[in-house]
Amino acid sequence: MRGLKDVAVLATLLLFTAPALAGSIGFLDAERAVATVKEGQAKLSEFEAWAEPERQRIEALRTRMNGLRQQINQQGAVAAEEALQELRNQELDARREYEDAARSFQRQLEVKQNEFLGEVAVKVGTVASEYGEANGFDAIFVLNAQPLVYVSESVDITDTIIKLYDERHPVSGG
Repeated sequence: MRGLKDVAVLATLLLFTAPALAGSIGFLDAERAVATVKEGQAKLSEFEAWAEPERQRIEALRTRMNGLRQQINQQGAVAAEEALQELRNQELDARREYEDAARSFQRQLEVKQNEFLGEVAVKVGTVASEYGEANGFDAIFVLNAQPLVYVSESVDITDTIIKLYDERHPVSGG
């Protein structure tokens, strides 16, 4: 009987002391922080300026491809077979050019995004680490990196990190 009583007391102690033993944790929405800090916004603007001409070129290729498809559909019943086959060949070439350009651009986007925003992401991580150490956190997790069932707003330190980042890394002209 004594052993069962000791187990009950130990279980009760663990129940009440486990939260204190777990320490302090925080969560950082790193993507939002990178996109929200002033330096991140400036880098995103540079990134968009780099990407826009290629987006327009790809859109023009898509428009050309769709125009040829529409022309094939409209002339399908009335055009000579040779003329129709020529349109099909042009549409196939246009589709291949569009798909190749779109795939290539997607690969370039990922590389360039890392080039433009990688340094900001590292700085955000550094600010979060320093903040965590200075404020007694045992751990700071990247929000959305792991599926979570529930996270209290009180442990989301993203806005604090954004503010500290902008204080430590001001953007000239902004």
